[in-house]
Amino acid sequence: MRFCGTRRAAFVALCLLAAFAAPGLAQAADRLPDLGMARLTDLKAEKTADGRRLLRFTTVIVNVGSGPFEVRGTRASAGEVEMATVQRIYDSAGGFRELATSARMFFAGDGHSHWHVRDLESSELIRLDNGTKIGTGAKFGFCFFDNVAYRLSLAGAPGAAAYLGCGTASSLAVTMGVSVGWGDEYSWRLPNQYVDITGLAAGRYRLHVTADAPGFFTEASESNNATWVDLQLKGQGPPRVIAYGPAA
Repeated sequence: MRFCGTRRAAFVALCLLAAFAAPGLAQAADRLPDLGMARLTDLKAEKTADGRRLLRFTTVIVNVGSGPFEVRGTRASAGEVEMATVQRIYDSAGGFRELATSARMFFAGDGHSHWHVRDLESSELIRLDNGTKIGTGAKFGFCFFDNVAYRLSLAGAPGAAAYLGCGTASSLAVTMGVSVGWGDEYSWRLPNQYVDITGLAAGRYRLHVTADAPGFFTEASESNNATWVDLQLKGQGPPRVIAYGPAA
């Protein structure tokens, strides 16, 4: 019986040691980003010189998580036209890990001449009366960095922009990101920032915009990635906002 008691005492001692282990030995926790969309703004109907009618709008993709949203692209030589990407995830101990993603970076001279992540945002125009999708956004390449101070009250939000650009034509490695509490704006003025509504019948429509619809990246929640705005489109006049959806 004494032997059993000794074994029991040793077991209890080991449990106590584990319970009161030094904090530095605890496993570091991921500081995950959380992507979302701010409210859609600047809804305009533009008539082009070639006779098309375009629904233009401004979007802001935001990060309301506990860690930065950071994507790193690399290519072996300047002859490669795309970059493979990894997502860098930081942790509570100041370290990080990298996850390979299926997202791709490509270079485009669309008036900006920098690298883009393909399909970071997706836009759809949907009829409200029957739910039919009648159009998609023309823009599919996105260079993202800190250019909108969105919610700097969040823990870990830097007071100044930390991510500043998207590389050049000669870059072999590019880092893009959105810090905690910051956002990246795509103005209605940018090339391809529209849905083509040429010949569209008058009626009520929903413009629905989603961050990371393909699910390329790891984040804290997938439930808050989208926002929308309901519109009345009539004749050649400007769109009239009926209602706004939730914003991150």
